[in-house]
Amino acid sequence: MDYVKKWHVIQTRPKNEKKVYEQILRKDIEAFLPLVQTVRYWSDRKKKLDVPLFPGYVFVNTGREERIRAISNTYGALRYLMYQKKPAEITESEIKNIKLSLQAPEKIRLEENAVTEGDLVEITGGVFRGLTGYIKELRGNYKLIVNITELNSTFSVQLSNSEIKLLRSVKNTYH
Repeated sequence: MDYVKKWHVIQTRPKNEKKVYEQILRKDIEAFLPLVQTVRYWSDRKKKLDVPLFPGYVFVNTGREERIRAISNTYGALRYLMYQKKPAEITESEIKNIKLSLQAPEKIRLEENAVTEGDLVEITGGVFRGLTGYIKELRGNYKLIVNITELNSTFSVQLSNSEIKLLRSVKNTYH
């Protein structure tokens, strides 16, 4: 039997990290869900939210029996992250590094839409919602210029990172 506790990663359904985390804690199993504060923009307001640093993942510190119990009957939990056909193990020092980084949250920036020049994106907010375009230029942390393909011109619009959704990355395109 494996009674030594090790850190493992449970993959969750999208937007279910907090629910999975809370269910695991209720089973008296040590879990870790690193959260960072971000600002989300809607057409009529902006709001500060605590969001997972690693979307879709919850860390658990378990022995073999607890590892099975942690995921069993846990709504929103999908599977363990695997490495070489075994549940992947995260070292204690890696967990400590994540916890240390959370002590300086202002230095953490989520790269939700990690876009680069040439990427195809859809505009998800504002008056241009639904239009698609290619990233022409990135300006600073949150400003980007998108050429709107539907307008068939060099017309560009300046948007925040939260107003776009990546459709196709030039990094994943093979020439």
